[in-house]
Amino acid sequence: MSIKNKFLLILILVLLPLVGVSQSDEKSNLFDISLRSGFSSYEVENLSKSIAVNYGAYILKEIKLSDQNRINLGLGINNFQFDYVNSNQLDVNVQNSFIELPIGFKRYVFDSEKKRAFVTEIGVVNRFKVDEDITSFPEINIDKDFGYNLAYAVSLGYHTTINTKMDFSLGLIYSGDLFDSGYNNSNVIDNQISIYFDFKFFN
Repeated sequence: MSIKNKFLLILILVLLPLVGVSQSDEKSNLFDISLRSGFSSYEVENLSKSIAVNYGAYILKEIKLSDQNRINLGLGINNFQFDYVNSNQLDVNVQNSFIELPIGFKRYVFDSEKKRAFVTEIGVVNRFKVDEDITSFPEINIDKDFGYNLAYAVSLGYHTTINTKMDFSLGLIYSGDLFDSGYNNSNVIDNQISIYFDFKFFN
């Protein structure tokens, strides 16, 4: 089974119990779908720092603490594409794929009708590199590097109600490297700025 198929299977397994639990509450949040894209710095081998393009998709679940406060849990896949020059002075093109587990504290500041809100969130992102596609010029064998990375993340966005079954949010996320851990060649993802589009579904 390919990595993408495994990821879809994981999404389904995570989604089903969340839907089942949420259906017991009136107008409770079933799940969110989040689409994200942006840029970051990506350092490889403590040698070359490149600008990477990233894009990803996530499924999120909010746990309500109060009218304004939530715990936000998620599962997603994020891809980074960039070029760099390695220690042998070869041009290398890389696409890295990460399974990400974001955990955050989210706060809504609603208007008087509770249909629109400014949203802030702070948290951490657990990243597990699951695929690395490397092309070099001229082509040579380059050892692939898998591992774990931990990042912090803060975000600011705007939230609005579309109808009784769906809300929509738009905003920016900034994240940076916390610990350079789990990588043999010291990969560091930092100064990542992404725009997000969130679709919140209700029962």
